[in-house]
Amino acid sequence: MSLAQSHPTLLLTTRTRTAVAVAVTAFLFAQAIRGPLHPARTEFERLLPLDGLLPGWVAMAINIAFYAYWCGLALWCIYKTEGRERLFMAGLFAKIPLFPLGLLGSYWVATIRHIGMLGYAVALLAALSLLLRPSNALDSGS
Repeated sequence: MSLAQSHPTLLLTTRTRTAVAVAVTAFLFAQAIRGPLHPARTEFERLLPLDGLLPGWVAMAINIAFYAYWCGLALWCIYKTEGRERLFMAGLFAKIPLFPLGLLGSYWVATIRHIGMLGYAVALLAALSLLLRPSNALDSGS
């Protein structure tokens, strides 16, 4: 099977999976909204705060590897889906590629948080639209 003939992977195929996706995305969206309500918290946060446990260069290497893993996972999820699921995945992973810009200053941290909030809103709306689609389009395999 060639790359051009590959079929999209459907991740949200049942109502249960879609409902869980809606619940998790709603929680992430609520957490993203709560962030701008505390404007004093605009410092850059590392993916894995390992500063006290490991030497600086080891902690940085682990953070870079973890970031590369998340970028690869995000690209795979977006590439392997289609339609509203692709929109859901793109919204869910919207702030992942922008994360390193947080090193440039607090302005970028706030901007990345707002982009992430917008991405979660898009993902939530896409997940809700997937949940509300006709039941014969969903659950046909179960």
